[in-house]
Amino acid sequence: MNSSDFAKYKSALLDCEDALDRVNLLQEEGYLVRFAIFSANLANFLPEIPLDEHASLFKKLLVNLAFESFDRNVLNIGDLCSIQGDKSVLSTPTTPKIFCTFHLGSYRIIANLLIRLGYNFSTIVRKDVYTQQLESMMSYTARMKERYDTESDVRVLNSEDPSIVLKLARELKNGRSVLVYLDGNTGSGEDNFDQVNFLSQKINARKGMTYLSYISGVPLVPVVSYRQPDYSNIMYVGKPISPDKTLTREEFSKTTLQSLFDFFAKYLISYPEQWEGWNYIQNAIVTTETVHAAPPPAAYKRSSYEFNFSRYSIFELKDAAVLFDRRFYSTYEISDSLRKYLMKSPFVNPIRVLGKPIFQELVRQEILI
Repeated sequence: MNSSDFAKYKSALLDCEDALDRVNLLQEEGYLVRFAIFSANLANFLPEIPLDEHASLFKKLLVNLAFESFDRNVLNIGDLCSIQGDKSVLSTPTTPKIFCTFHLGSYRIIANLLIRLGYNFSTIVRKDVYTQQLESMMSYTARMKERYDTESDVRVLNSEDPSIVLKLARELKNGRSVLVYLDGNTGSGEDNFDQVNFLSQKINARKGMTYLSYISGVPLVPVVSYRQPDYSNIMYVGKPISPDKTLTREEFSKTTLQSLFDFFAKYLISYPEQWEGWNYIQNAIVTTETVHAAPPPAAYKRSSYEFNFSRYSIFELKDAAVLFDRRFYSTYEISDSLRKYLMKSPFVNPIRVLGKPIFQELVRQEILI
């Protein structure tokens, strides 16, 4: 890594961070809703992180997302990255591989390096990204090829194409590699999931890539990018996972998918503020609890109560007070008078102020505890 180039890069990131610091995020449209979802996901997946640290982590996430956007236009980002792990995997660009990654850190470094190494590969993206960003992605590839004189051929495919797995199988058969973001969780078909344990939750994860590896014989290569405190980037290449034909396709898919998510979980625990997936992972959660369990009779007879800040948050949305349930990701519009009352926690004799029906409902839903 050239020290002069890195100094310029770091200076640009610091300018980006300083610019974001000058923005009043609370006045930005949608900020409170985005923070509520982030906080709920953090509480459900990494409950060991104290609630009072969520706001600072969310701001760090926004900074890292800004860094990632900046990095998309840095053609020499590969020179500003240290490659660690099983680097030998990258040395055979004509041998097809299925690179599996997450939207962590400066995640486009991975495609940048594959282009520079001369890989012919296809990457799959969700439909809206395919529609909105295809032109910019191909422009980026063209500029990379011109700058680094590489013959790399990159194709961008729609993950929601019903024939996507067949197309990718043909790509691999023709010697091309595949780059996929496993945490995107989009694709064709609603029954192509396996349940995996991920941090403190169980989620539905698409098994298309593990199936593809099994039927094609092409290994899966876990790879992750993350940013260190000194603003330098690391790309870590994990050990390839080759198909085990002593297992059935379903057995291989389930065990391998779990291994891949275990691999990524280690980095998320260390760098939670760098994962874009906090904005949408709630869509993959396996939920079995659909109703509130009735609290014991003693719950209605306490001498004092407080607002359940660990489970609920209150914010304004379009001039209306909204109560947000982190457990179920549900929102309830409440009156301004109730909002003001709940924010004055703790409470003595709330039944007298609220009335019996409202009091009992708030206790039943664990809003008052």
